[in-house]
Amino acid sequence: MLPSLLVASLSLATAGWALHESDVGVVDWHTRLVGVPLQTTFHGDLILTATASNVFAALNATDGSIVWRSIHDDDDPVAAFDVYDHSNVALLSGPGGSTLRTYDTSTGHLLLERRLHNPAHARRHDIQHVAITTGRGSVEGSTSLFALTNGDTVSRIDSRSGEVVWTWSCPGEGPLVVYSHIRTTPDAVYAIGLIKSKAAYALHVTTLSIANGSTIASVNIPANLAKDRPSFVLLEAPTSSLTAPGPCLTWLESTSIRAAVLTPRLKGQVQILPGVNYTRIQDIGLAGAGQLIAFTQDGSAHVMRYDGESLRQMWEFTDQAPSQTHTESYFAGSLSEDGEPRIARVYWSHASRKAIHQTFTPHLAEGKGQVTGYAFPFRTHEHGVIRHVTFDGRSSHTHETTRLLLTTSTGTLQLWKHDALQWSREEALSTIRVAAFVPLPPPSASSSLSAGSTAGKGISSTVLTCVRRFSKSILQHLRTYAVGTIIHEDGSTRSSDAPSGLYSDQFGFRQVIVAATTEGVLYGVDSSDGRIIWRRLFGLGWASDRVGGRVLPVKMYVLPARVGRVPSDGSEEETMKQTVVVVTQRRAHNSLVDTVVFEVDPLTGDDVRPLEDGESDTSRSRYGPLEGKDVIQGPMIESFVLPDGQGTLGMLDEFLQVQLYPDTPVTRASLENLAPSLHLVLPTRTSSTPSPGRGSDNDLSTRTQLVGHRLTFNDNVSIVHVAYPTWRIMFGPGETIRETIRSGKDVGQELSIGKVLGDRRTLYKYLNKHLRVVLTEAKGAGAQTGLESSEIMCGLYVLDSVKGTVLYRARLPAPEGRCDDVRAALVDHWLVYSYFEDGTSAGGDGTKGWRIVSVEMYEGKKPDDVTRSSELSSYSNATTDFTTYEQAYLIPYGVTALSTTSTRLGVTLKNLIVASRRHAVHSVPRRLLDPRRPLGKPSPAEVEEGLVTYDAVLPDDARLTLSHNYEVANVRHIMSASSRLESTSLVLAIGLDLFLTRVSPSGTFDVLSENFNKAQLVLTIGGLALAIGLARPVVRRRQLRRRWYSA
Repeated sequence: MLPSLLVASLSLATAGWALHESDVGVVDWHTRLVGVPLQTTFHGDLILTATASNVFAALNATDGSIVWRSIHDDDDPVAAFDVYDHSNVALLSGPGGSTLRTYDTSTGHLLLERRLHNPAHARRHDIQHVAITTGRGSVEGSTSLFALTNGDTVSRIDSRSGEVVWTWSCPGEGPLVVYSHIRTTPDAVYAIGLIKSKAAYALHVTTLSIANGSTIASVNIPANLAKDRPSFVLLEAPTSSLTAPGPCLTWLESTSIRAAVLTPRLKGQVQILPGVNYTRIQDIGLAGAGQLIAFTQDGSAHVMRYDGESLRQMWEFTDQAPSQTHTESYFAGSLSEDGEPRIARVYWSHASRKAIHQTFTPHLAEGKGQVTGYAFPFRTHEHGVIRHVTFDGRSSHTHETTRLLLTTSTGTLQLWKHDALQWSREEALSTIRVAAFVPLPPPSASSSLSAGSTAGKGISSTVLTCVRRFSKSILQHLRTYAVGTIIHEDGSTRSSDAPSGLYSDQFGFRQVIVAATTEGVLYGVDSSDGRIIWRRLFGLGWASDRVGGRVLPVKMYVLPARVGRVPSDGSEEETMKQTVVVVTQRRAHNSLVDTVVFEVDPLTGDDVRPLEDGESDTSRSRYGPLEGKDVIQGPMIESFVLPDGQGTLGMLDEFLQVQLYPDTPVTRASLENLAPSLHLVLPTRTSSTPSPGRGSDNDLSTRTQLVGHRLTFNDNVSIVHVAYPTWRIMFGPGETIRETIRSGKDVGQELSIGKVLGDRRTLYKYLNKHLRVVLTEAKGAGAQTGLESSEIMCGLYVLDSVKGTVLYRARLPAPEGRCDDVRAALVDHWLVYSYFEDGTSAGGDGTKGWRIVSVEMYEGKKPDDVTRSSELSSYSNATTDFTTYEQAYLIPYGVTALSTTSTRLGVTLKNLIVASRRHAVHSVPRRLLDPRRPLGKPSPAEVEEGLVTYDAVLPDDARLTLSHNYEVANVRHIMSASSRLESTSLVLAIGLDLFLTRVSPSGTFDVLSENFNKAQLVLTIGGLALAIGLARPVVRRRQLRRRWYSA
């Protein structure tokens, strides 16, 4: 009982340092996102969307805010959805559509959840094999849902109770038929699928009784669909049709469109549309109204309509193909309020530099159809090109009310009402791959710049300038102290005379977060409020005009600028200007891969690459895509920064040759001097004779190695430096490297080199800047892990990257055969890692749950042993002379990311920042994770040191939750940055959402509260100074008189 009370009291003491209710939205901010949309549809004033981040959400069409969202796990992918009863939506998710859920569209409340099949029994197919639809009528007052799952099973489910009325499974066709579409009529359910063959696909149709699911008919339809892109659309007859015909199956075979009107007995003929050569057909969302778009070889687009008897052309859009005057056209269909179909066409005009919108209304002009249109100012240089269009046909009574939803190539979601942009969502922020904090210059830097440089002036002028700056700085600090900026109780900072512009606040809380996304966008985000300062697109270089492609960021570095530094006035913050270098890989659509480097000013996003021959600053656009420097014609293996203080970047190509950025005689000479001190660690893979029937990933004959390299230069072999191996670690058969983690020592500084114990002895920290953490996945016996069975295990290694010595290792279980749940963080001498214990692994205690293991490394074998590890050469035998203390703790939640806080000087304790599967961010105090916590009652020395009795379970205290009631979803990475206050660290969580807050692990010991009476202190000091000034003459006279009389 006593240990629990001590731990609880300790957690309560530190909880006050986390976040108070009054701090919400002041010292932190939260950006909710849904991900890049894959499918969108209007539903009244809501926009329903399924995204690439595995989220199903409803957006407010008026302002773009998130009304509600359903976040799915990675093993529960969103597959299909359909609206029913005007106010509900049915969703299929999971492998093969294993789970059915229904939601209220206005609130997002879960109405029903039903497991349709075991996810482990799901089948994998290369084509769509999941669909959901609703019956046209209601049975006994309840709408029926019809779900196609696994590509071979159709189920009818009652939408209220979730009861499965009947289930039909494909009986005799086996895996050769994959069903992908279903449609319902009052009498039958039509299931359409593809028959696999070697060269092409054929069509197969099965009709089922809507009452009991029995098979009515099942036939093969002769067809020859292209295997790379099988294209067919199932059209329903319009409701205006006098009869009640079945749906029309339409497909493209070679260059001709073929159609077959389906009946429950599947008796009929195939219609061929002659005279026109088509390239593809597209469902634009009007299949329920019997319409589709067919594209011809001459560059036009035909609107095709099924009238209940046959398929015919009803309109032609000419010149829809891309040309010198316009881009490719995108089509979308929707129904008006009276149920009439409307079709929107959107394209970009090179001539007018605007986007063009056209609306085709079939029932106008006496049924012949009519097209109207307008232009709207879409900014393609900022948001890329249009990739998808969703049209709200209910809003198109006039041009002024037409609503259009655009999804761009950069992940931006925009709603346009006529030619006015209503709102825009930057969903590319959900795909951040690399990011960095960049400190802003203080407000005084601008005044220093305006004063001009002192270079070239006389001594008297230089001294006068420095005196003026010093006087101004003193006056500014006095004014700030008296009435200026302070940190208030609400956590905000306010100043009486704060200038406007992009500058840092007094305490360094305001910085620029530069983030690069997989959608090809580079953002500059204000860390104080999450506002986007600037955004730039990555240019494709030579691939933009030829084949197209993608730019994927790999690494990001904040480096000192080589040009444009602020004039020196003795302040480091004003003299050190920084740039951001992003190393990317350009993957062209023709499969070519190049390594491209981009360099930008973090304050403005401007291109600051070194000028090439014949290039000037004026030729670079501040608004168009960034142009990078092609450094390697191929993939990059590793990159590193030369410790020359000039921001030189080195990259290894696939031949282990070093390519420099920038590549100049100065940087090459710098590499020549620093090459002996550089050490690189690269994973490689070797294979012996492949085992039959096994893939490369699971092949136990495949062995992974970790190889250390150094750099050498031999002009007989290469004109550049080349890496050569120096040591090698051979992992066991089937053991592969998942991740390599560098030590986080460069994040902050560590002024304390030891820990003083209660008995006045000292444990000196093992500080080795060359430490690396390697996470592996072992499938089979491993030489390094000591596995003797074929079970899958996870491995964790800590090694010295200079000579390859393994300093620490751990064998961890792999629940469900995966090691994705293992997370680790290493900073200074502290290693923390988490994993899930399933209770069945050998050597475990049988307790199932999540664990965090805290490991601390100290020099020598006992306290007071000193080896000066931070100064030792890695080749010294003393680098292995250290002691580890470790302890495991149970935590009540799963971990998705780990990191630690960091401060400028390293005086403040480091807390562990944990992102949990609860969609929350927690701060775990370092004292709770101290591996030296005694198992029994603490001794007086341990109590003096602050140690409490070990408790296997960490407290689940809500006051340790930094994100309080925010839902910070799917956090993949946690970053920390120091501020000018030693007590405070900035913490940024990156995932589906963005969340930033401030953390003070040791309390705000260097901050005066808002209640502090500065005026009284100033008056007191002033009164004391005045008293001293008045008393000094009196004291001097007394001392003089005493000397006379004493003499």
